[in-house]
Amino acid sequence: MFALAQFSAASAVAVAGDASITNIPTFANAVSVDVDWAVTGMAAGTKNVLIWSRIQNAVPVAYSNCTLIATIIGTSDASGTFTYTLPATVNGDVVEFIVTVDDDVCGGGTEYIPVAGDDPMGDTTVDTFGPVFWKFNPPTKAVTAFDATPVACNTFEMWALGTDRWLLPSTIGYSGIGDWKPSVTGSFAVPAPIGPAEDLFSWPFALPATASGAWTFSVYPEDMAGNQSGGGPYYFRNAYGIQAGETDDCTDFPDVGGHEYELYVRYLATLGLVSGFADGTFGPDNTLTRAEAATLIEISNGYDETTLPAAPTAACTFTDVAATDWFAGWVWQACADGYMNGIGGGLFDPNNLLTRGQIVTILNNVADASPLFYGGFIGTGSVVAVAWGSPAPYPLRTAAWTDVSIGAYYATPVVQAYGWGVAEGTSATTFSPDQPVTRGEFASMLYRALSRIG
Repeated sequence: MFALAQFSAASAVAVAGDASITNIPTFANAVSVDVDWAVTGMAAGTKNVLIWSRIQNAVPVAYSNCTLIATIIGTSDASGTFTYTLPATVNGDVVEFIVTVDDDVCGGGTEYIPVAGDDPMGDTTVDTFGPVFWKFNPPTKAVTAFDATPVACNTFEMWALGTDRWLLPSTIGYSGIGDWKPSVTGSFAVPAPIGPAEDLFSWPFALPATASGAWTFSVYPEDMAGNQSGGGPYYFRNAYGIQAGETDDCTDFPDVGGHEYELYVRYLATLGLVSGFADGTFGPDNTLTRAEAATLIEISNGYDETTLPAAPTAACTFTDVAATDWFAGWVWQACADGYMNGIGGGLFDPNNLLTRGQIVTILNNVADASPLFYGGFIGTGSVVAVAWGSPAPYPLRTAAWTDVSIGAYYATPVVQAYGWGVAEGTSATTFSPDQPVTRGEFASMLYRALSRIG
């Protein structure tokens, strides 16, 4: 397990006999820890530099007795590094150290009890396991193995989400993801690792037109204590040859070049899941309506105009949705599947703008729906939008939102969408659930929600 570091030793903490701990890592990896020490102002004669250790158990908080772990004989000022092999029983604990000169203040039956503001013990927290993570391939209806699934066009995102705090209580800390260790066999620039702590790794690619042969993309996450996920490397694509169409350009629009959501818009457009306007533009910064959202969700669910209902069920009859409206069948189907509901009073409010809180609620409804209502890209086995409805994992990452009230209809959907990497906040502390979602944001969320889990 892991425990939050309580590193109380500064760059040099003076202790009895002019001894000090000059450096100690914030986290250790359950094997050993290097304790840097120094002694100055040594008096004449042989002196013993003593290094003591004790364990502060993570849960419950309790101290073990101090143990003498090293005796170093010296006659003058000295410094060095002592490598302490951690006990096998240490598991998410804080291991504390103190250095003394000819002083058994921490031993000999006299337990050292620090007073507030005067604790010379340096400590490190033991992080015993590597990160837990999931990796995701682009949306697809292919039935091939995850790591042998072709992409729809040359520009796509492989991504992963990990945590170094899996299923641990808030009293237990973590060292955080330090390096995803991405590897690729082709002529691609490997992106910088993202970290620390629980985080999302985005790996955008643009296959060159000359790409051929077998290609491999993988990650092998390591936390900042040096623990790696067991069994790696883990493959997005494993020695799988370039397929026809994979080096073709994705569908393009004149107004998405260089936009932060360009990759998602172009990829989904290639799949036929989003489309532009009559003038050829996409409008990534434009808003969209609730009716448009119903349409896009049900297109992803495998519906087209020939398979939509011609009339609503009693529960999905809305006074502001007429059979002659272009969106009627889409609204009725989204309602029948349980993906979208009315706003009350017999209204659907089809022409009102879709908010960020509403879109993550729709995706949460998809996760909670019956498999009988899954088709198209949503029904392709293991996709994010379906998987997050399972009891675990929930969630992989967390945030303290200041604008998401407990009990709000979108509270759980926001936690889920962010926790699964589908949606980002508008800042580190705000989600802006009542802000209209843009078409570009919608595309990015839909891409991630339809990504296939490996």
